[in-house]
Amino acid sequence: MKIRTYTGRVILYLIAACALTGCKTGNSEERIPEAPAAVTVWHSYNALAKIKFDQLVMNFNETVGMEKGIVVDSQGYGSSEELSDALYDSANEMTGSDALPNIFISYPDSAYRLNEIAPLVKMETYFTEEELAAYRKEFLEEGIWDGTDSYRMIPIAKSTELLYLNRTDWDRFAEETGASMELLRTWEGLSKAASMYYDWSQGKAFLGINSYNDFAVLSAAQAGEEPYDEKGGFHYSRETAKRAWDAYYVPHIQGWYRSSVYNQDGIKSGNLIAYIGSSAGASFFPEEVIVNDHETYPVECEVLPYPVFKDGGNYMTQRGANLAVFESDPVHEAAAVEFLKWITAPEQNVKFAVSTGYLPVQNKALDSAELVVEYVEEENNPEAVKLGMKAAIKAMESGIFYSRKPFKGSYERNAVFSESLADRTSRDIMELEASGADYDDKLHKFLSEENFEAWYQSLLIEMDGGANEQKD
Repeated sequence: MKIRTYTGRVILYLIAACALTGCKTGNSEERIPEAPAAVTVWHSYNALAKIKFDQLVMNFNETVGMEKGIVVDSQGYGSSEELSDALYDSANEMTGSDALPNIFISYPDSAYRLNEIAPLVKMETYFTEEELAAYRKEFLEEGIWDGTDSYRMIPIAKSTELLYLNRTDWDRFAEETGASMELLRTWEGLSKAASMYYDWSQGKAFLGINSYNDFAVLSAAQAGEEPYDEKGGFHYSRETAKRAWDAYYVPHIQGWYRSSVYNQDGIKSGNLIAYIGSSAGASFFPEEVIVNDHETYPVECEVLPYPVFKDGGNYMTQRGANLAVFESDPVHEAAAVEFLKWITAPEQNVKFAVSTGYLPVQNKALDSAELVVEYVEEENNPEAVKLGMKAAIKAMESGIFYSRKPFKGSYERNAVFSESLADRTSRDIMELEASGADYDDKLHKFLSEENFEAWYQSLLIEMDGGANEQKD
């Protein structure tokens, strides 16, 4: 569902801005002739993030926009998927679709396929080299496509995946079993800890994973492989696939992991003591475990870096959308970019990012962990948010943000790749739970090498019609 924000004062802003300024843009070499520029932005922020974003839009209109003759009108959608579909329909001029906005928030795969239909502005047209260099390199590189040096997106706020732990119950478990926190650094150690916990707790799951989407491609990167070549060819070795299988499928089918959309609820109910989730969702970590209607107890939160494979690359997830601008005319393009520069400048960006649990995007802000944490404190965030922000910044010191390169068809193919193992896991768990007296035999079958090989071959066929390069 799309949500239109305030528009009633747009005309007043336009009239006042034109009267006051002669309608110049933020670029001293450009002028907005005769009339001021009204630009639209479509986004998919919700809840607090939407409130904060809309406040920034209003702030821009009442200050820089008023001065320079620019008015921004924002329109929100319920989810990134809904926004992506709406943009795609508008780009294809589908019946009933709205006109394309000037600015939109997007992930690389979605922006790439849009660019094939409705070209996007090359940001170096309006940004100087110094201005572009101000952004964290890995964040900015998400907007470079097709082997060119052109930037078609500017980052606005980023997040990464972290491991959240109920430290209260972990300490009790560790004291009785000797489990070390070091186990939680790697996928192999995490699986071992989960197995120990399953036995110690008499059958409780240890971990939930909020999003499989990043695990698929990141497992390959950590193992030293790039699953896609420059032309989009899929290359996923049997060895790497088996490591991913052992890290995800095996613990789930054994009952050591149990993942859902909101694994924070598993912490709250005491059915999990850890989950992997976004740094932007730290505020949802519960402060207590509810045993039943009459019994609760407080828990402390511990936040750790995203796990890596033993001897693998220290890659971490890079999440969070970017801003892009559709080509139109120099007046509206310049006005749109003026807003992009303003909203991603540290003065605005740190407050927006931190208040919503995201990381700011410019080096000036990221290099000052004290400044970021200070804003976290000012926002009166829950303790988990403070810990999450500190953990994310610390992880950045040694970790490498992984950037997926979009290519023709990557939007659709990444959906297949990211869902294949998760779907196989869910299907087999359902079959196992319904197996009754045949449970042990069915479990043995699912854990067999033959079952892995069947999934691996089906993935190759799904991804490339069976014409993939197989590396042994």
